[in-house]
Amino acid sequence: ENVVDYSILNRVGMDPGVHVSSDEVVLLMAVANETSSTIILSNRKGLVGGFEGSPMPTVRITSGVSVKIPVVIPRIDRFDEDGQVTDLAAELVSRTALQWESEALEGADGETEKIKRTGRVRIPSRCLREIIDEHKSFASRICRPPVSLSVSVAGGSGELGGKEEISLPLGSAIRVDASMTVQDWVPADIVAKCKVTLEFCCAEKQPGNSSSSNPGGSSGPMPYMWCGQLRRTIDLLDDDDDKTHLATIAFFRCGVFVVSACAKVSQSLDNTVGPHTSGGGGSGAGGNVVEESWWAPHAKVVRVGEPEEQ
Repeated sequence: ENVVDYSILNRVGMDPGVHVSSDEVVLLMAVANETSSTIILSNRKGLVGGFEGSPMPTVRITSGVSVKIPVVIPRIDRFDEDGQVTDLAAELVSRTALQWESEALEGADGETEKIKRTGRVRIPSRCLREIIDEHKSFASRICRPPVSLSVSVAGGSGELGGKEEISLPLGSAIRVDASMTVQDWVPADIVAKCKVTLEFCCAEKQPGNSSSSNPGGSSGPMPYMWCGQLRRTIDLLDDDDDKTHLATIAFFRCGVFVVSACAKVSQSLDNTVGPHTSGGGGSGAGGNVVEESWWAPHAKVVRVGEPEEQ
């Protein structure tokens, strides 16, 4: 009756949780070797799993062993190439499919058997569909985010990676800018029901003085202070709203800090109140509002030291 309410296009601001608005997502895939010989996993795309700094072109699994492989895949578009709503299960099964080949065995006469067995490893489609049906937030975790968010610090580019550092003398202040856009795939009627709040955040990664590492405690100065509003509500229906936010942060203690921003997305479900609402996975009856927090894909690292250290 209300299938569209559960569509991956409409599930915006309905799944409470913390996400990263990145272009890729990491899956942990378990593969068990139930054959009688060692197998080698491979992928036609060149990599079975791993990360940029430690790729895994192939994975060797001995008989009777189960391994967990980190797999990085691009987030799935909510529309397929034909303009239809994407079949998440089919797309994920296709992207994670692997080939396996058994190692050659040594026979009783000492000669190596030339015949090798081959096959394919796939996520069971039926099990995956049950998971997607039971956990409505699956789409938010695997698909492209509803918003894109970038953060720049002290005039730096928001495209710089999280490893890029800014070195500042103690007592310095810098400006932090955040900019967001709503993705084109989000339906207009859903945009009209959503609220987005941009919020800045700073965390102390490595306290410069462990004896005074309590930010609000009785010992030591405050590590940093924000000047200006930490949060700003974006008017998604106002074309004149540039959907940006800025504030200044000053640092009063040496250490390493991480500065970033998130977009908190919520959708009012007042128009879908009824017995079916409790099945939405993020809100109950009465139009209760939940929030999805989408963090910028890259944070900025700020290293604060004594003036003579700069």
